[in-house]
Amino acid sequence: MGAKGWLVRTGAYFGSRMGRLNRPINDFQGTFMKPRAFRVSLHTFAFAALLLILGGFLLGAGWWLHPIGDAEQAVREGRLQPALESYGVAEKRFAAFPVSKRLLPELYDLVIKNELSVMYALSQYDAVIDKAGATGTPGGKFWAGCALFVKADVEWMKPETRMSWLAQAQEEFRRAVEASSADFDAKFNYELTGKLIAGLRKDPNAERPKEMNLLKPSNAQSPKKVG
Repeated sequence: MGAKGWLVRTGAYFGSRMGRLNRPINDFQGTFMKPRAFRVSLHTFAFAALLLILGGFLLGAGWWLHPIGDAEQAVREGRLQPALESYGVAEKRFAAFPVSKRLLPELYDLVIKNELSVMYALSQYDAVIDKAGATGTPGGKFWAGCALFVKADVEWMKPETRMSWLAQAQEEFRRAVEASSADFDAKFNYELTGKLIAGLRKDPNAERPKEMNLLKPSNAQSPKKVG
């Protein structure tokens, strides 16, 4: 075969190869240039939305309960003042969203009750009375009665003042019993206060009884755990 024939055959060969290469390229362009539609089923979308809402709720609940957990830890460690500050933060969060008091009444009552128990342990009796009156929670009535009883004891040598404080204490204990008929401590304190009032009416100058101790929750220095 001459040189001319070899060149002709070589050119034909490469020409046929290039033709074959061009066909797949065109086919690829037709296949990959058309994007495929991405579809999500309604069930998948609803499930993802539910997870998102649940995650947001859990984050919010953690943020909401965090100061309460801090307060409980501080009480267990005997750090009453930091505990009181943390309960104050929790109370402010309820105050910032008033609807939360209606949605979570038991939690709000428990926070106030625990806060008042710490205040009582710190001998902040006037503050206990004021806060219990301002919040009006069922649990607050018990601690208001305890604080009023202490003030009567302090004023024991002033019959009229003493009787006034005892009468107010008995009324708060009565309200506490009405709010929770199963509250044995409130019942005992109500009856004890009534007996003292009856005895002092007979003898206003009677000496202070040696046994004049109120019943208080065993967890007065370790408030009930929230959650």
